[in-house]
Amino acid sequence: MLIYGLIFSYLYSYWILPKQCGYYPYINPTLYPILYNGMLIIPYNKKKAIHLHHWLIHLIICIMSVFIKIPKILIGFSFGLFIQGILYKDRFDFICDNPY
Repeated sequence: MLIYGLIFSYLYSYWILPKQCGYYPYINPTLYPILYNGMLIIPYNKKKAIHLHHWLIHLIICIMSVFIKIPKILIGFSFGLFIQGILYKDRFDFICDNPY
């Protein structure tokens, strides 16, 4: 099942996520104050916000799988998206301009 998760993460990355940093995902809902164009961006003042990259969320899921039972397909999916996310140039840019 782990391999299926990796395959799904590849397909998700290919069809949904942008190929390079600076672009929006192809599915890009905005839901103030959590989602902005499909990205987790949480404002902390009028000018700046915190961007929680998808790779960080999927890393946490992978780490949690050591302590709690998580389906292997989800672990594979999360591991694939973690690897994909850390390949972006802006992977450690957590502070961004507030887009709201």
